[in-house]
Amino acid sequence: MLTKELIRCRLDGGQLRPRFVDPDHEVLQHDAARLLAVYRASPAPTRGEIEDAAAGIAATSPDPVLCRGLDKLLADRCEFGTPAAMDYEARRVAVFRAAGAVLRGGPPADPEAYRAAVMAAAALPTGPEDDLYADLPENERLRHFRDLGPRQLLERYNVALVQALLLRSTHLEAVIGTAEPSRLRRLLKYLRFFRLLARLTPVTAAPEPPTWRLHVDGPASILAETRRYGLQLASFFPALCALETWSLETEVEWQGRPRRLRLDQGAGLVSHYRHFSAYVPEDIRLFHRHFRETVRDWQVTGETPFLRGSGQEMIFPDLSFRHGDGTVLHLELFHRWHAGPLLERLQWLSRRPEEPLILGVDQVLARDEAVAAALEQAACFQQRGFLFRDYPTVAKTLKALERTRGGLGPGARG
Repeated sequence: MLTKELIRCRLDGGQLRPRFVDPDHEVLQHDAARLLAVYRASPAPTRGEIEDAAAGIAATSPDPVLCRGLDKLLADRCEFGTPAAMDYEARRVAVFRAAGAVLRGGPPADPEAYRAAVMAAAALPTGPEDDLYADLPENERLRHFRDLGPRQLLERYNVALVQALLLRSTHLEAVIGTAEPSRLRRLLKYLRFFRLLARLTPVTAAPEPPTWRLHVDGPASILAETRRYGLQLASFFPALCALETWSLETEVEWQGRPRRLRLDQGAGLVSHYRHFSAYVPEDIRLFHRHFRETVRDWQVTGETPFLRGSGQEMIFPDLSFRHGDGTVLHLELFHRWHAGPLLERLQWLSRRPEEPLILGVDQVLARDEAVAAALEQAACFQQRGFLFRDYPTVAKTLKALERTRGGLGPGARG
């Protein structure tokens, strides 16, 4: 993510205008290629070498802020190796003491002889000088870099500008359109996998290509862990701009005041999300595998349908399960930021006990005073709900499925 000082945007009548770049601009592609060459260098550079080289390129660039922003995105794609397990501080102390002893005996004739004498007195093997300081961050060596081309880097930068602004947003209001239901489902799966809850309502329906209104709370409206939530929302944005038709409206805290940000597909933003499976979090992968290996009577279904909520709102559960007798139940998860939507869902489910829905609630959220009182009073949660920590366990999910199945009777359909 771009940090605040790297965001290039301007104010136009109180509205924020991100300063997007042209990915085909030859000069910009040249600077991007120069930066990429630093990360591709062989032998693999250290963190300090990369920072020095990138700073030199930024100093000679016609747009140093842009150059530093591109470098930040490249640095985020790096994995640096930690040094070998040894006590580097003790190693340095031994060398410094040995150096003092050697000097007290009279300085050696040349630097190489001096160095060899010090290492011998310290009983250490000779090696590169930076071996003594390999534990310092600037000496960590690049182990893996997720490469990309200059044009891709500039496209990624444009998306990153919007993501950086969303870190400071009060909400995200989007209108989305797609003629392919599978693309809408994929968008909502990204939403759920980034642990965000949205209000989804139809704007138009068939026979026209349907459009939907999507409302997601922003980090500026969340009382706790706003940075973590903001990162989740920003991570979701590339899935939104992958649609053929979309528009976005939000307010961003900028220069001490809320500023309006409006964007649509005309901005030419290119999503880098290609393969959905690559973005499924590890805890979800483990849940699927553990459920498949340990549960016989139930299975996780491949498709999760929409459920009609209050008014025109559509509910998109996280997971759906089918029992061997045909019973289908759906699971909706409420994470630590979802107090408002959870209270609404409890009221809705208390009026609709026939709905094939079970609820999982994060323990952190359940510690909220209002939420704790609502959970205790809600008979629907006592019957078909459970608490989890970070992500549900198979055991708790299975218990809720069996309790709810018993209450609904066999053959329930979602």
